[in-house]
Amino acid sequence: MSQHKVEVVPVRLQKHPNADALSVVEVFGFTACVRTADFQGVSLGAYIPPDSLVPADRPEFAFLAPKAKGGRARIKVARLRGVVSQGLLVPAKPGWAEGQDVADLLGVTHYDPPEPFSTGGEDEPPPEGNRPVYDVENWRRFRHLFRAGEPVLVTEKIHGANARYAFVDGRMRCGSHKNWKKEDPTGLNVWWKALKVAPAVEAFCRAHPEITVYAEVYGAVQDLKYGTKPGEVRVAAYDLLSGTAWVPAAEARALGEGLPWVPTLFEGPYDESSVDAFAEGPSTMPLANHLREGCVVKPLEERTDPEIGRVQLKIVGNAYLERA
Repeated sequence: MSQHKVEVVPVRLQKHPNADALSVVEVFGFTACVRTADFQGVSLGAYIPPDSLVPADRPEFAFLAPKAKGGRARIKVARLRGVVSQGLLVPAKPGWAEGQDVADLLGVTHYDPPEPFSTGGEDEPPPEGNRPVYDVENWRRFRHLFRAGEPVLVTEKIHGANARYAFVDGRMRCGSHKNWKKEDPTGLNVWWKALKVAPAVEAFCRAHPEITVYAEVYGAVQDLKYGTKPGEVRVAAYDLLSGTAWVPAAEARALGEGLPWVPTLFEGPYDESSVDAFAEGPSTMPLANHLREGCVVKPLEERTDPEIGRVQLKIVGNAYLERA
């Protein structure tokens, strides 16, 4: 699970190239633009990453009140006088220490996109076994976990709705990001509808009942349509879980040769200086005529790290975040 922290970080002001009243602060792998006057003599700040929700009634966030919905404003990426600002930095309170998570103290929560379509189909108890909620940490925060030159797979991150598919106790089971859904005879539930138009997914699950297919349902789901028609949905697999073990990328694609997979953008040695470029540009999905959301980077050899668990990281493109 992503940590969604608001961490206290050191503040080192750098001159903004195009605005005397602004400075730039580097936080982990992000950049944040701040008002220089607000940080004079300030050595620590609380960094609030993009896709966070902040309470607009707090003084720190009052300037966001005109954009707030339901009293909370969403933190996005913005371009300020030509410099991309990824998130929000506010001065730390007295007594806060570097590395402290102050999300609760500031009332900051993570933004979860609303479930699409009639995703409200009726929930049912989860099937037996290990089929966890799927989440991926941000590369800009944890890029130090990759080793220079290690073989990696970079795939396109599809903008849709998380899905889980498994054949358990003699029947297909279908899950969203956080819930498992009863089969919907109306054909409106987006996850079951996607399964019906992707017979290869059900065929694979029936042949491999020990494996859960993790996929993205896309099309009439979010605002990036990938060339689908109105009301049309499709599905693209991105991971296989066998029991408690994630199937390594190359093995997964060989085992699930008939599955519709997310596009591969790169396979080869990891290079920190250039990997984030794969998050930008047009989508490589067939028929898509828009930008990509980003990419996901994973080692070809599965491994874990004490800091985040399974090592794989997402990079959401700046172009996408600016329009989100």
